[in-house]
Amino acid sequence: MSVPVVSVLMSVHDGAPWVRAAVESVLEQTLGDLEVIVIDDGSTDTTPDVLASLRDPRLVVERREHAGLTRSLNRALGLARAPLVARLDADDVALPERLARQRAFLVTYPEVGLLGTGAREVDVIGRELAVVRPPLDDAAIRQALIRANPFVHSSVMMRRTIVDLAGGYDESLPVAQDYDLWMRMSRLTRLANLPEPLVIRRLAPGRVSAVRDDDRLRAEARVRWRAVRRRAYPWWCTVFAVRPLLALALPGAWRRGLRLATRKRGRPRTV
Repeated sequence: MSVPVVSVLMSVHDGAPWVRAAVESVLEQTLGDLEVIVIDDGSTDTTPDVLASLRDPRLVVERREHAGLTRSLNRALGLARAPLVARLDADDVALPERLARQRAFLVTYPEVGLLGTGAREVDVIGRELAVVRPPLDDAAIRQALIRANPFVHSSVMMRRTIVDLAGGYDESLPVAQDYDLWMRMSRLTRLANLPEPLVIRRLAPGRVSAVRDDDRLRAEARVRWRAVRRRAYPWWCTVFAVRPLLALALPGAWRRGLRLATRKRGRPRTV
């Protein structure tokens, strides 16, 4: 079998309402030389039937016992054959030119190893809630990285060699595993974002960021402290490691209000 240009990694757990649209949005990309690797992470709904109904030789599905997103992504990474790997969540949609646009950018700028895009956020019935406008160039992204996650996980494309050098996703982190990987990759490569919203994020009930907020905040603090300890940032940036821990003391309603205000301003955040 020929090696594809891009491997798209996806993990799904009980995602029957959305996973077909997510997979089809990849298979219908203008860049057709790809593979889609879907890890069915112990789904108990009709997700296996939905995936079985999708007929395309570029689609690889592996069903396994429930192990969580981080381990599933590492498994998908282990199956990937392409020199470029991209991500898409099972309840999101990639716009048709997304992969072609990202690949063209990475061909033009070989020094960049991690590339994201902007994103539209919609609710379960498709109403637009916000547009994520991330920082674009390496300097702006590095400045933002210690404060918040400047990448939409579902939008990124990465060079496989850099991901491997960074060690893949840290399986000790059930959430914020993407943020941690970006921080480690930032020591090895340059970073960039395309400004256009090339993915649509569906903010459905049950997303990790909604149901495991406490775990997310603790993980953010851990990731930022690691970066300061490794001297990737000056000591005074410890304040950004402490900030998520302080947020834990806030009532959940206050946190949700702050996140909503952040979305409306289009600022980078952990996504």
